[in-house]
Amino acid sequence: MRKRTFLISCVFALALLTGCSKENADKYVGEQITSIKENGSEKFAALLEEGIAESNASYVLQFPDELKDPYLDFMKESFKTIQFEVAKPSKMNDGTFSVQVSYTPINIKNTLETVNAEFLESLETSELTEAVSSALEKDADTLKKSPSFDAETISTLEVSKSGESYSISEESLGKFLAQTLHGYMEPYNMVCDILDCYDFIKAYLNASFKGDVARFALHTDRTEEEALEWYKKDVFDPPSDLSEAYVSRYQKALETMMKQCKYSVGIPKKEDGVYSYEVEITTSPNTSFIDAYKEFEGGTYYSIEEVSAGLVTAMEKYAAAPTFDEETSVSVSINASSLLDAGNKDSELTALATTILVIP
Repeated sequence: MRKRTFLISCVFALALLTGCSKENADKYVGEQITSIKENGSEKFAALLEEGIAESNASYVLQFPDELKDPYLDFMKESFKTIQFEVAKPSKMNDGTFSVQVSYTPINIKNTLETVNAEFLESLETSELTEAVSSALEKDADTLKKSPSFDAETISTLEVSKSGESYSISEESLGKFLAQTLHGYMEPYNMVCDILDCYDFIKAYLNASFKGDVARFALHTDRTEEEALEWYKKDVFDPPSDLSEAYVSRYQKALETMMKQCKYSVGIPKKEDGVYSYEVEITTSPNTSFIDAYKEFEGGTYYSIEEVSAGLVTAMEKYAAAPTFDEETSVSVSINASSLLDAGNKDSELTALATTILVIP
């Protein structure tokens, strides 16, 4: 009788131990979720790196290293808005535990779309780190007050036990975290989209007028040599009847005039469409070229040699002492159509160029 009682007791004790083990698995998962909410920014590091890689492939501007810590904090704060329900674990054939977690993922894009759109409307800085940091500060308040959630989701976490310790597989944890934060790169991408356009326009103007082609080459998928060839093509062709002896002086004078052009690029405003922006360019129109031509046309010449010398002398004079008109602003559209139309004489970008450097 005693033996039988002892056997039953052992079986019962084993059942309790197994039950306790399973309950500890779900308790462990709950504790880990709480820990991530409280101080688990580093748990989002792998997910952030995935998002950074996608963004860096889409934009010329690259995610700044100094943004990583504040962005991890933002991801943690987003995660804290979610309520989780941990189900009882199921023991698998390989000895691991399967723990299901129910929750409603936060939709970061829907939550922050309005506040970020308003932020971008009044954006003044072109510094990516500063702009994104400011956006994240505003976003934190919206996350707390009015988060937007998607439909309920169930994720399965794989939990293993070694001795008295539990651990969640990195793969299942990664999938779980990715499912909780829909659109987590949206605050960065919204700002980067605008400032990448700003960077392109500035690069385009610097390449066009100053021969500074490094950034333009990146934006247009050219080598710097190809971009430099684009800069020189047609622009420095002298008048057809200019004497050969004056060609290089003419080209140098024109190049000097162009490098002295003054302009500043405003922060683009996003418009409807996949790639559509309105941007304001402020310039003090460089009148050196047209003033040189006016002075040249006032002279009297009796040969092609004298004509050539007169033109180049006037060009060199105004290249050495450039003249400018009063500051003005021009708004231009930046989209697929305007960029394709850039080479046409009636295009917006051509009009912008001839405002920056006034031509006869």
